[in-house]
Amino acid sequence: MNSSPIPDLTPLQRRKRSAILDGAEAVFLREGFSLATMDDVAAAAGVGKQTVYRHFKSKEALFVGLVVSKCVQFGEVVSARSESSDGSPEAVLRELGWSLARNLITPDKLRLYRAVVAEAERFPELGKVFYEHGAKPVRAFAAEILRQRFDKKTAAIRASTFVQIVLGDTHLELTLGYEVPDVEARLAAQIEEALEAALR
Repeated sequence: MNSSPIPDLTPLQRRKRSAILDGAEAVFLREGFSLATMDDVAAAAGVGKQTVYRHFKSKEALFVGLVVSKCVQFGEVVSARSESSDGSPEAVLRELGWSLARNLITPDKLRLYRAVVAEAERFPELGKVFYEHGAKPVRAFAAEILRQRFDKKTAAIRASTFVQIVLGDTHLELTLGYEVPDVEARLAAQIEEALEAALR
């Protein structure tokens, strides 16, 4: 899966950038975007506020950086798990489905998703970044797998359908704070249904 280019930084700069992103995640998830401040992020990261500004010129840029970093991390997880499968389209897609389901329904990922959706209208670049570095590469990865059996257009359509069915109502309900019983069983059923729809 494609990832965003990482700035050319020294090891020390990379450590500081990583600390800033970790601090930003904690602050944004706790306070939400509107209430979070760069002072809060600096304190959480254990660096000076000017250090934060050297890496990210604004709170908006920092939020974008956080979203991109999370998308890149997820892409790396998906690729690693897919490579560990037996290589058949069904096996790789099943691994992708479980990676999607289990990663995107964690409390922190749900809070981050809510924050992105909440700010997307006011801050269109954020929604674009989330799609370009998150949703789009996942669909492209699924389509690449499906190209083993279908033409390019069909593979793209089935990849999109696959992702939608994998997440299904479970992700929507959890995003809205609705209590979902037997989450694992529901996800397993959605993933198998998604496989059938994609590969039939």
